[in-house]
Amino acid sequence: MRFYGFDVGEIVEEKAGMLALDLDPKLDWALRHRDRFPLDVNSASREELLRVPGFGAKAVDRILATRRTTSLRIADLARLHIPRNKALPFIVLGDHRPQPQLLDSAGLAERFKPKPQQLGFGF
Repeated sequence: MRFYGFDVGEIVEEKAGMLALDLDPKLDWALRHRDRFPLDVNSASREELLRVPGFGAKAVDRILATRRTTSLRIADLARLHIPRNKALPFIVLGDHRPQPQLLDSAGLAERFKPKPQQLGFGF
């Protein structure tokens, strides 16, 4: 929370009173606040970028440094070692715009939930 600027009240869902156990807290927040996305990576503030799933503090610093000289594209995210799979549904780049129905889809949350696994006996 200290790296991303979140308050406890923003992360914890008030109805449930606890964190979702099957999703990353930042991803859960982004899914509950879809009205704030997609976010233009080339013009967003540092505080806004820190709330994008998949963007950590170091990644945001690299984005800010790079966008001073060029407009960011998908290939730039790969070059900057930023995980794209989690971030792409929430961002706009020079060569990427997520489909509007993707952010409104209930299937978006399912896309990020871990796949069920059969537990072994541990022998």
